[in-house]
Amino acid sequence: MKKSITYTILIFLIISFSHAGMLAQDSEPADIYMEFSTWKYNDLSRSLLAKITSDNDEGEYFVEGLSVQFRLTNGEEMLILGNAVSNTDGIAEFNIADGTIEYPKDEEGYIYFTASFDGSDAYWEAEEELMVKDVELSITFEEEGDDKLVYFEGVIFGPEEEWPLADDDLYFYIPRMFSDMKIADGWFEEDGTGYIDFPTTVIGDSAGNVLVIARLEDHYDYGNVEVSDMISWATPKRLIKAEGPVRELWTPIAPMWMIITLIIMLAGVWGHYIYAIVQLIGIRRSKN
Repeated sequence: MKKSITYTILIFLIISFSHAGMLAQDSEPADIYMEFSTWKYNDLSRSLLAKITSDNDEGEYFVEGLSVQFRLTNGEEMLILGNAVSNTDGIAEFNIADGTIEYPKDEEGYIYFTASFDGSDAYWEAEEELMVKDVELSITFEEEGDDKLVYFEGVIFGPEEEWPLADDDLYFYIPRMFSDMKIADGWFEEDGTGYIDFPTTVIGDSAGNVLVIARLEDHYDYGNVEVSDMISWATPKRLIKAEGPVRELWTPIAPMWMIITLIIMLAGVWGHYIYAIVQLIGIRRSKN
C-alpha cells in the first residue's frame, strides 16, 4: 500500500514539474529578426527602416507594434534620433528631413546608424548597425538630334571633401501600376558621370509625360539612393479601339467552317431520323 502511494506521488510530481516546465518554456520571449536599411530621396531627406520579423510553428510573420530606437554615432558619442513603431508589415520607419542633422563621418565618409529594440515580455531585444556613405545623385535630359539622352552624376560627400561616385551601376525605372519597371542600366565612369539612351517604347500619360527614376539599390556602401524627374519624352497614352472578335479554335466564337460542318452533320443525323420515321409509317400503312 505504501509503495503504491509513493509511486502515485512520484508520478504526480513528475507530471507537475513537466507541466510547469512547458509553461515556462511557452512564456519565454520569442526571438526577433531585424533588417536595417536606409533610403535617400530627391529632396535629400533620408529614411531609416527597420523590418522586424519572428517565427512560430506556422512560419515567419511580421511583428507589429514594437518601438524601435534609431541612433547616430560619431565613434565616441551616441545621438538619439528618435523612435518609430513597427506597422502591420513589421516596418518601423524614421524620417530625417534635409538640413535637420549634420551627419558625423569618419575619414572614409561613412555615417554610422543603429536601430535597437529593448525587448519586452513577448520578444527578446535586438540591435542592428548600418554604415553608409553620403551620396547625392542628379539627372538631366538632353536631345541630340534624334537621340534622347539621360545624363547622370553621382557625388560622395566625405568629412571635408567630396569625390565622384565611380565604377558602379545605376538603374533606371518608370512607375507602373503595381511596381516600378526597369527601363535601362547605367554605369558611372571614373569622373562620376554617365548617360543612357531613353527608350522609345516607354508609354506615358496622355501628354507623353513620364517620371524617370534613377536608383542605387541595396548598395553595400551607399544603401538605397534615388533621384527622379518628369520628362515628356514618352509615347502618349491613347485609347485603342478594340479589335473585332476573332474566330479561332481557342476563342469563344468558333470558326465559320466549324459551324458549317456541324450544321451539315446535324442535318444528316436528323435527315436519317426523318427518313426512318417515314419508312416506318409507310410499312405500317402497307400492312393495313
